[in-house]
Amino acid sequence: MPMRSLPLPAHVPGRLWLHSMPGRLEPWAQFEALATEAGLTRIVCLTPWDEVERLAPAYAVALGHRTPWHWQHLEMQDFGLHADAQRFRLGVLEIADALRQGESVLLHCAAGIGRTGTTAACVLKLLGLDAAAALQQVRAAGSNPQSALQSGLLDVF
Repeated sequence: MPMRSLPLPAHVPGRLWLHSMPGRLEPWAQFEALATEAGLTRIVCLTPWDEVERLAPAYAVALGHRTPWHWQHLEMQDFGLHADAQRFRLGVLEIADALRQGESVLLHCAAGIGRTGTTAACVLKLLGLDAAAALQQVRAAGSNPQSALQSGLLDVF
């Protein structure tokens, strides 16, 4: 599945992409070509490290070397939340700031749906959308919070 672009408010010059874990559903070389084409500057990984190693070993190996993008780790449990609400908020603020500065950011979890959709909606809220509009845009891009915990986070974020 190609990377999915998530529209941002007009005043935000960056680009936000949603995707499954790099190298999990496509060969690593194919992901690298997609990342280059999208001009990625930052990849935000929403999965625990052991999940990366298990599901996308080529991605884990690549992260051990120099990569052309900034890698941000903001891990969440599958169908759950980040263990530290304040740290999660600071991570989402960092993503929103990167987008305001014109970066091209990719958000991913394992499948690119639940954790990715939850985080993307939180980013959109920080960029000025209300929860309903943020969720509508995220759903239109093929992601969505997948649990009551994730949906509840969007309401209080």
